[in-house]
Amino acid sequence: MKRIFIFLLVAVFSLNVYAQEKDLSSMMKERNEFYFSFEIDDLQDLAKIAKVISIDNVDGNKVTAYANNKQYERFLTLGMETTLLTPPSMLENHKMFDGRTRAEYDWDEYPTYEAYVAMMEEFAATYPEKCTLIELGTLNSGRKILLARINDGNPDGKPKFLYGSTIHGDETTGFIMMLRLIDLLLTQPDLPEVKNVLDNIDLFVCPNANPDGTYHGGNNTVNGATRYNAYGVDMNRNYPDPVDGAHPDGESYAMETEWFMDLAEEYQFTMSAHYHGGAEVMNYPWDNNYERHADDAWWQMVSREYADLCHEVNSNYMTDLENGITNGADWYRIGGGRQDYMNYYRQCREVTIECSTTKCPSASQLPTFWEYNYNSIFAYMNQVLCGIQGTVKDAATKEPLKATIEILNHDQDYSIVESQLPMGNFHRPINAGTYTIEIKANGYLPIQKTVTVVDGEATILDVELEEGEGLIPDFSASATDVALGSEVQFTDETWGANVVSWCWRFEGAEPESSIIQNPTVKYNEVGSYDVTLTVTNTDGDSQTITKQRYINVTESYNMDDVTITTCNALFYDYGGPNNNYPDNDVHVMTFKPATDGAMIQVEFLEFNTEDGYDILRIYNGTGVGNNPCLAELSGSSLPGKYTASNTEGTLTFRFLSDYSYNNPGWKAVIRCIGGEMSVSADASQDTICIGETVNLLSYVEGGSGEYTYSWAPAELLDDPNSQNPVATPTEEGEIVFTVEISDGTNTKNAEVVVYVENCVDVKEYTVSDVVIYPNPTKDMVNVTLNEDSENISWTLINMHGQVVKKMNEVSGSFEIDLKDVDKGIYFLNVSVGDKPIIKKIVVE
Repeated sequence: MKRIFIFLLVAVFSLNVYAQEKDLSSMMKERNEFYFSFEIDDLQDLAKIAKVISIDNVDGNKVTAYANNKQYERFLTLGMETTLLTPPSMLENHKMFDGRTRAEYDWDEYPTYEAYVAMMEEFAATYPEKCTLIELGTLNSGRKILLARINDGNPDGKPKFLYGSTIHGDETTGFIMMLRLIDLLLTQPDLPEVKNVLDNIDLFVCPNANPDGTYHGGNNTVNGATRYNAYGVDMNRNYPDPVDGAHPDGESYAMETEWFMDLAEEYQFTMSAHYHGGAEVMNYPWDNNYERHADDAWWQMVSREYADLCHEVNSNYMTDLENGITNGADWYRIGGGRQDYMNYYRQCREVTIECSTTKCPSASQLPTFWEYNYNSIFAYMNQVLCGIQGTVKDAATKEPLKATIEILNHDQDYSIVESQLPMGNFHRPINAGTYTIEIKANGYLPIQKTVTVVDGEATILDVELEEGEGLIPDFSASATDVALGSEVQFTDETWGANVVSWCWRFEGAEPESSIIQNPTVKYNEVGSYDVTLTVTNTDGDSQTITKQRYINVTESYNMDDVTITTCNALFYDYGGPNNNYPDNDVHVMTFKPATDGAMIQVEFLEFNTEDGYDILRIYNGTGVGNNPCLAELSGSSLPGKYTASNTEGTLTFRFLSDYSYNNPGWKAVIRCIGGEMSVSADASQDTICIGETVNLLSYVEGGSGEYTYSWAPAELLDDPNSQNPVATPTEEGEIVFTVEISDGTNTKNAEVVVYVENCVDVKEYTVSDVVIYPNPTKDMVNVTLNEDSENISWTLINMHGQVVKKMNEVSGSFEIDLKDVDKGIYFLNVSVGDKPIIKKIVVE
């Protein structure tokens, strides 16, 4: 009888567990958010799983996670056993405050949405001299993303700091702490810590970055709050990522994400922190890279300070992982996090603060968390006033400048800071030490300064930059080999101060011209096209540069189950140039040569697939079948060229991606090798003055793909055996430059005519007054001016604007010794009287 009773008891218990799981599953499906745990044997697999679901915490081999409906179904296909858990916001019935004034609130209840908005509006209305309410936007639900901007009424020249919380809507501890911080700063201005903030910091506070998640259960309660936003997006996996690229979660950017990216672009924040829940630890960068941040020592110092100050209040609080601090990736890796976005793309030192083990604690505990974090909140904020800070101004006019401030032999691109207008102020938090700093601004000669930094103190560095002479136009493009119908963004890279106008000409593009500094145009026809930029400064000086055949537009094909016949095309993965390839992607594609007797060759320009999992195979022949595999490509290393050697001249590509984690894929050029060889020649300018240089250009298609070049007349060229040499004519008249191109079997010739004029009759000194040869050069150049030249001085400047050499000369003919000058491009500024003349020199 006892055995029967025990059996029935176990059966009833199992049924209850099953019913509970079933109820949880139905409820979570309705919420579009599953909360569950599972165990994992190999933690190395966690990074891959994190691409499918949102990892919330890792404790040994036990993992807790969130997933929307689609993500959860996908995760179940991995065959892992899950345990559904009661969502953190549904563990108890939370006490709510629904008053309309701050005076009614004692910080031991959660505000309803209406009470929260009323409080934020009251802050700005009551203290307009110190608080401005910023509305980032209104969500489709009608809820708003709100920030309070707090300062003494004069934000100029102060470092900008951003505090925020609750990007995960069910992590509510920081939400109330940030509301309370705003209240304290506005109502108790005489407290020393408050006065320091008001006087010296331009502070932005966003108490709730995900109101749709927090108030998922309705505006009157936080019960049922969700991690994700209203559309099932984890916004802390939704940001551009320095490792995984754009859209790392496979979702479009949420409205909230876009608004915060716009905020970070508009305001150049020096530091930031965002509060989370579910643990008690300072989580510092990086989250998606095991390599250490350039300022890792500083990150450990400020994180340690935050945790230790918490320990002074309660030694059992903020003790997770390494006694309250951890490198993010060392804990567990995530992609698309806001912290890595802010640090990498916005040069803002943002940290993640996990401030309560319980995500949505009882409201009565909220005052306790405020007490635990009070001193730490101010200490971390005050770090924005330490390190190196100062101003950058024009030495002559004393006008503030926008400049870059780089710590030499320390900084990476992401850690370099810029001075801010209108004051020219910069702020560079950094660990104690002695550093050499380079300050540079476009059109100015850079300077280097050595400073010593003490932890907890500010090292003041005010600098003035001397304006450099001359105007050197230049530009770059987002891509030069582009697919038909693609947009190309051009970036002005002119060296020279006070440029006020830009005049662009785009051959073959729409629009054909532009007068904005960094335009975007579209190419709708196949071909090779010139781009011309003319820049003008406030003195009325203009300079023009033309890059011939700079943009090459070809047909393009995305990976698919087709056969394509072509001799000139771009080849992308299934996602094309702007999107990642999908998961579970399987395609086979063959390219056939459009020229009889030719062979297809592929050359990869970009390559990035999930290493070891998503694989592109290249076969020598039509179809996979028994054709030999030339390559098996995976990862991010750039492959070489692969050429067909079968009778049809075809290459076949087979791509297979697995169930998760898709990358940007590849961009490759498909061309024909072999067949009849065709050649042509061109020049960067049709007409030049004696002593000026001109770039010669040669083009070849077909043949073996391996070419040699021989240009004539050789004595006028820097390298007659290069594909595109530089010519320096010394006499006026018509000069015919001929190039002989060989592929080892066949040889063909092409020619281009350049007209050389004698420009010495120009009354003012111009570039033609200075003849430089040889150029390019290895160890010296000869400089010759008109015979009547006098009062001559020259300065050699590198691409960074640094003065490398300078001298005064007594005659119009002299040599410059370049033996001790590094290889690269330099600008020779020759001053004849009051007239500066700029010439470019290439040192090989």
